[in-house]
Amino acid sequence: MAEEGLGLYKEIPGGLRKGRSTTDDWRKAKDTMYYEWWRCLNASNEYLDCCAKGGKNHPLADTYALFGDVNVSWAQWWIKVGKRIFSERRQYPKVRAIEQEEALSKLEVEAKDFLILDIPLHLRRVTILEQINKLLDQHHDGKNLDVRAQSTALVQLETTKLQHKTVPILVDVAEILHRNPGIQLYQLAQRAKLAEIHLGRKVQESNSAEQEKQRRQMAASRYKEQAERLVYNAARLKFPSIE
Repeated sequence: MAEEGLGLYKEIPGGLRKGRSTTDDWRKAKDTMYYEWWRCLNASNEYLDCCAKGGKNHPLADTYALFGDVNVSWAQWWIKVGKRIFSERRQYPKVRAIEQEEALSKLEVEAKDFLILDIPLHLRRVTILEQINKLLDQHHDGKNLDVRAQSTALVQLETTKLQHKTVPILVDVAEILHRNPGIQLYQLAQRAKLAEIHLGRKVQESNSAEQEKQRRQMAASRYKEQAERLVYNAARLKFPSIE
């Protein structure tokens, strides 16, 4: 795809608007899963080893072929690699009026992905919308629609049950583990600033110092395991995933 055709991103707010400025996309993308994926790869000793070898004769060569060397600044990586692999390859379709001469070809070619309606324009808008919504209830997947599965980007994010806010926390843990491989679980909990809600403690519950330490160690152990899985999968083109 030509460079000028890039710039449509599902994860960046407003990123699917045609003709928008893409100058600051690297900044906007820092609030997305694109950035967390890049961070994950930088926390992967396995992938950094692949980068050091230029991806040659390495088990993660397929990932390197797409993500390249991540051992550079986020802005540099996004401009050189990120915007290319995460950009949608085509504009998403819009709701539009079908002229009479188009109707037959539309039915034959795109009936699978489109619902064609016959809307009498002499009805009140509220009546039309009520009837349209009933038809959408019958034909549209609603909350079950997998929006990410519709992506046309070279690299696509996984549909996951992981909460969006949980992923950056796991990546924080992964980075701490990468920089401090021998860190104790209690220290990990402190360094990662795991909030009480993540430790599963009820507000009214009171623990001794030893009980509190054990609780934090258990929470850190869980986060450590999930963070390691997240990094492992990220290096294998599966993100975000802790499966």
